[in-house]
Amino acid sequence: MLIKLFRWLRGYLLIRMKGQSPERFINLCSNRYIYLWDLKHVEGEYEFRIMLKDYRKLKPVARKTGTIPYIKRRYGMPFFIHKYKNRKGYLAGIFLFCTILYILSLYIWDINVLGGHSYTPEAMLKFIKSNGIYIGLQKKDIDCQEIEELIRATYNDIGWVSAEIKGTRLIIKITETNMPAPAVTATKNCHIIASKDCIITYMVTRIGTPKAEVGSVVKKGDILVSGIVDIIGDNDTLVERKPVIADADIIGKTYYNYMDKISLNYIQKQYTSKSKTGYNISFLLKKINLYKPRIPYTKYDIIVDEFMLHFDDFYLPISYSVTNYPEYEEIKKKYTKEEVTALAKEKLKRFLEDLIKKDVLIVENNVKIAIKNNTCTAEGKIVVQESVKDYKSIDDSEWRITDTDESNGNDN
Repeated sequence: MLIKLFRWLRGYLLIRMKGQSPERFINLCSNRYIYLWDLKHVEGEYEFRIMLKDYRKLKPVARKTGTIPYIKRRYGMPFFIHKYKNRKGYLAGIFLFCTILYILSLYIWDINVLGGHSYTPEAMLKFIKSNGIYIGLQKKDIDCQEIEELIRATYNDIGWVSAEIKGTRLIIKITETNMPAPAVTATKNCHIIASKDCIITYMVTRIGTPKAEVGSVVKKGDILVSGIVDIIGDNDTLVERKPVIADADIIGKTYYNYMDKISLNYIQKQYTSKSKTGYNISFLLKKINLYKPRIPYTKYDIIVDEFMLHFDDFYLPISYSVTNYPEYEEIKKKYTKEEVTALAKEKLKRFLEDLIKKDVLIVENNVKIAIKNNTCTAEGKIVVQESVKDYKSIDDSEWRITDTDESNGNDN
């Protein structure tokens, strides 16, 4: 992408070449460090692209080889400026547009929350907004690590959080403790710690100092492999300590608490044919209603389809939305014991399949399904074996050896 931008800024040409010695022409260009690209055979002749500054160097090569290179098309800023040099208003408009686009790129215009089950994206957006993170905030004022620590400290049942900025989007990924956290990779010196309480069942250390072994009972946060390696010299003397990126495969035996309740009595929505539609646009977080219908019925859903202007992860504060208000009627229904049991089993099956997709080995399934007081309850422990490693940064004070002054006297 940067190479294409550089070429466009400097200007380049599409050249069609005629002649009897195209191969010799290409070889001479290579010998004289004249860079050609996108070379291809077209209609019995050759086409290639060349930087504008290199085009003048082709004259002696063409004379020597008896070839005729002629310009088929021009690209880049130099030709653009030449074409519109007398249209100053047009160029000023383009400059103003680029300036506005750059200013908008300094802000966050979309926040996306992924991975939550118990916590909806709306609830998480409301929480982070109450802590000063909202759409329209400058990217320089957002500390992703601080967001991660805030969410972990507030929600004890969220075991893994990732926050990152892509373009003008803030993407927050969360994993609750009833699901395994995605695999992470360390990029700086660190310890490997236990991601949860478990019994170590498999451990192979490649880099670092092991602090646990197979059969060890560990708590969440315990160091399993230290990222500090002791360098021992003669007479078992500690020469130095070296921080490294600890690396190991560690499997632990742990469990997930599973709980799900389904009421036998439920309300089913039955939509009628009646529906109203509204339209609005939003610019710089200001919502403008183009049309808002009057709703004549009491029970209805609100379904909003929002279309935000964006280019990949570069979101702009311009959106168009269509809001539908379909009417529905509430019909009271009741599951049979067979239906509610089948529904509970299906939900448990999907949960176990999600675990298996994340390379979790299910050892025991102790979930029991019972029906009591018009409620079906599925509850129990699922014993598993899975990767239990997480990473913790190494503090300098953990490995630096400080020289001590053993003199107690005065220097006078």
